[in-house]
Amino acid sequence: MRWFAGARECSCHNSRMSILLLSAFASSETWRGPLRAAFPECPIWMKGDPFDPAAVEVVVTGPIAPGALQGFPKLRLIVCLTAGVDSLLQDKSLPDVPITRASAPGGDAMITEYVLLHVLRHHRDLPALAEAQREARWVRERPIPAARRRVGILGLGNLGRPVAEKLRDLGFAVAGWSRTKRDVPGVVTFHGAAGLKALLARSDILVNLLALTPETADILNAETFAMLPKGAAVINVGRGQHLDEEALIAALDRGHLRAATLDVFRIEPLPAASPLWRHPKITITPHAAREIFPEVLIPQVIDNIRRLYANLPLQQLVDRTRGY
Repeated sequence: MRWFAGARECSCHNSRMSILLLSAFASSETWRGPLRAAFPECPIWMKGDPFDPAAVEVVVTGPIAPGALQGFPKLRLIVCLTAGVDSLLQDKSLPDVPITRASAPGGDAMITEYVLLHVLRHHRDLPALAEAQREARWVRERPIPAARRRVGILGLGNLGRPVAEKLRDLGFAVAGWSRTKRDVPGVVTFHGAAGLKALLARSDILVNLLALTPETADILNAETFAMLPKGAAVINVGRGQHLDEEALIAALDRGHLRAATLDVFRIEPLPAASPLWRHPKITITPHAAREIFPEVLIPQVIDNIRRLYANLPLQQLVDRTRGY
């Protein structure tokens, strides 16, 4: 089966060469069937199968325990099924082989949907209206046009750029921040430390879509909240470790921030005793912004395995020095 014009057929010429699905989502056969159809000459092993570690060249995996990727002497590629690779990169024993993310270069549609939903909720002040309804209060504040609502996006990579473009197309005044300079038509872009301050100062709604790295840990803190305009809202879809939870609650309680939506947490599931659950200005979703569906990710997994065996550039290659 040809996968794009000009590429040679990809097959596993060594009958002992194999692909190992170490940790996945949904049933094993949901993954094994398409992989077996794409690579009929290769053993496709699942966790729990008897297999030869010395023959494994590709590991496809979701979350795994540290050290789980040791003992594969011929390993050539790790395909990560999760949006972030921070937990994988924290494994000091991780083999020095390429890592790719199993996501389309154009972003993740479910992440985009989630952010659009909650930006619109905060733009039209639905959390406050819901509170007024519970209290049977007829409160009508005049909404403003999207063009007057300034949305800031932290992270303009594979997840953040499509979000910025969709919000731009809805008419919002969108700006984005990234570690290094990026250009997105119709979006004001900032980068570096000075750029972060400028981005925060003009963000009525701040959306975090950053990868978790040592440089971005705790980036949503008391200092950054103080740089936001009074009455701003915060949406965190990155990692729980990006957020100083106590600082968020303090900023909400003193009225500097008006609302927050949180999908990720330092401890998951979020403990029942956490004050985040009961705060009236916080909307909590249980790490639900994105779900992994094999039929969505398998084409990218197959494409990169074929690229590996055809000696072609890998897509969505992780830069270990940057952490994403």
